[in-house]
Amino acid sequence: MTLVRRTYHKLLLTPGLASSFRRVQGDYATILKLHRVRDDRSDIEGTDAETLRRSLAYLRRHRYELISLGELFQRMAGDGPRLRGAVAFTLDDGYRDQAEIAGPIFREFDCPLTVFLATGFVDGALWCWWDRVEYVFSNTRRESIAVPLGHSALRYHFGIGSDRYAMRIDFVERCKAVDDDEKHRAIARLAHEAEVELPEAAPSEYAPMTWTDVRANERRGMSFGPHTVSHPVLSRTTPERARWEIAESWRRLRAEVQNPLPIFCYPNGQDADFGRREVETVREIGLIGAVSAQPGFAIPASFEPCGEDRFNIKRMPFPEQISVLAQSVSGIERVKQAIRGAVGKR
Repeated sequence: MTLVRRTYHKLLLTPGLASSFRRVQGDYATILKLHRVRDDRSDIEGTDAETLRRSLAYLRRHRYELISLGELFQRMAGDGPRLRGAVAFTLDDGYRDQAEIAGPIFREFDCPLTVFLATGFVDGALWCWWDRVEYVFSNTRRESIAVPLGHSALRYHFGIGSDRYAMRIDFVERCKAVDDDEKHRAIARLAHEAEVELPEAAPSEYAPMTWTDVRANERRGMSFGPHTVSHPVLSRTTPERARWEIAESWRRLRAEVQNPLPIFCYPNGQDADFGRREVETVREIGLIGAVSAQPGFAIPASFEPCGEDRFNIKRMPFPEQISVLAQSVSGIERVKQAIRGAVGKR
């Protein structure tokens, strides 16, 4: 980090600076998204539990209003006070650590939390496809493998000094760019070439919460929304499959929990991963909105009754640094995005 950047990040933590900026920013909210949370007992990739605690303590200390995603949508629709920099937290997929590690931390700070569930994962019918890829790359003893994927012939070498993490990420990103059936065929070919047998059920480090966990956490205040059945990139599926993934995850969630949240979360959630087809399905099955993974902020103007913007409410990635968190939630990042957008249009 350069001296200028270090100085900038220190300034963001100057007492009163971020909160003063927030007061003049008007009506907006920040939705922060996380995936997995780890503590010193777990060996997984994810947000460190102590980092999460420090961040929640910062938000409480600086009097940010921490609200549920459901309340945020209500207030965007005009039902309740203005948002004025409120913050909502979301977790995606439904991993067991989200119930066992993240849940107690959010309760410790009296912070509402929404988890978007891939219902087939929670049913135990499958495990997340990117975790299957990680399992193969972590466990192969082959020195190299060759795998066809779409129109590409991929080759990975596992010699001394090789970066298995980078190779795995490369394969995962390439999987997102092919149709869903080809993705699963490619993962099966990867496992075969790597001579790694994929277990039927997710190993413990990749395990989902159970429906019993879901209901117990709902009673403790956690809310749950639909996130498809098998977490495909929806734009890479057929119209029939995309509709089924969305509608079935909502049906399954309603069957299992007392108060399912009628807000959808698009898998992967970037611009190319969903479109009008998915938006229309979300609207037709009676959901009030949806969130994506595109960086941005929630503003009431997004909630026009007949508009589509409420089916693409943006979220910010949860940052590891408090100074970056301060930049996101105070509105400073929102202003920077607006400036970048204005410059880009010139």
